[in-house]
Amino acid sequence: MEDKLATTSEGQPIRCKAAICRKPGSPLSIEEIIVAPPMPHEARIRVICTSLCHSDVTFWKMEVPPAICPRILGHEAVG
Repeated sequence: MEDKLATTSEGQPIRCKAAICRKPGSPLSIEEIIVAPPMPHEARIRVICTSLCHSDVTFWKMEVPPAICPRILGHEAVG
């Protein structure tokens, strides 16, 4: 059976959507980003969706240092 999720992006940069926190407490913006190809010790996986967990919300709402922005949030992945 043919895998409909298979891609031909091996070794190539890809475009993805990301939830980006540009300033603590501000609304997140969904933006298209370019992701570099994986290094030899890394793997690329297809993520169908992701969500924010407590640590993401903590960084997003942080109003005092060390809030580092911009920051891509959402590491609870499904796919």
